[in-house]
Amino acid sequence: MNNEIINIAKKVIDDEVEALIGLKAYINDNFNEIVQVIYECKGRLIFTGIGKSGHISKKISATLSSTGTSSFFMHSTEAFHGDLGMIQADDIVVAISYSGETEDLLKTIPIIKRLGCSVIGVSGNEKSTLSKVSDYHQLIKVEKEACPLDLAPTSSATATLVWGDALAISLMKKKDFKPEDFAKSHPGGTLGKRLLLSAKDVMICGDELPIIGNNELSKDVIKNISEKGMGVTFVISNKGEVLGIITDGDVRRAIDKSHYFFDMTAQDFMNTNFISVSPDELASQCLNMMAEKKIGCLAVMNEGSLVGVINQKDLVKLGI
Repeated sequence: MNNEIINIAKKVIDDEVEALIGLKAYINDNFNEIVQVIYECKGRLIFTGIGKSGHISKKISATLSSTGTSSFFMHSTEAFHGDLGMIQADDIVVAISYSGETEDLLKTIPIIKRLGCSVIGVSGNEKSTLSKVSDYHQLIKVEKEACPLDLAPTSSATATLVWGDALAISLMKKKDFKPEDFAKSHPGGTLGKRLLLSAKDVMICGDELPIIGNNELSKDVIKNISEKGMGVTFVISNKGEVLGIITDGDVRRAIDKSHYFFDMTAQDFMNTNFISVSPDELASQCLNMMAEKKIGCLAVMNEGSLVGVINQKDLVKLGI
């Protein structure tokens, strides 16, 4: 029985892959025209559908919204109960129905057109009513559904979903949509943090900044590193210039090398080679830099002055 279930699952995948391969035949000049029409749209892109087509419409609309094309979903049935008020004259409505004969959806088309909107129909029948009443029509036809009864929208739903991804990515490329644009609509979570947070947003500064004077004794260096809890301190001159860095590793090495360690000052065993970034450097880039250089912190410098310190552990905790 277990093998039978595995074989059934694999056949579903094979059937849907076959449907996706067949989808390529419908990505042609007609698809290019639809992309151009949407690209030139002065309003919003509104998706509508019922049942499984409605669910697919919602997902496509969400993908478009997050990749630079303003879009939302309108349920075809709810359109008759006030939702048509969301539509404006410059909008484009994408109506999805695999049969092309969904009654409630078709009833909205004449009203949508009277509002001055263009309609892009998406169906699996080039002779369907939807194809005839639409200004543009995208044919997405599958030979068979993965459903053994050939009834539940499976292969057709997958093909339509992938068509939506192809549409979104084509528009994304055409609009030269960049990572920073993506971040504006994804400010939350790991993705938003990686694309939006800069060094100045995550750095330790002010009284928490691990700094010590160059003439301070080694015992004060140890105390400073311990109190600040970063495993590092930056050595500054009496003019506030950054002269070097001392890590807890530098302390251990200095103790091993000298019998007079506690007579030494910070400048005697500091490391003058340290890596710095600007306040505007992306936090994600800072994390990559620390991983590459195998270091635990970075100095944040602004016009030659130390304004902050970035700690690797803090960035990891933030989920960057």
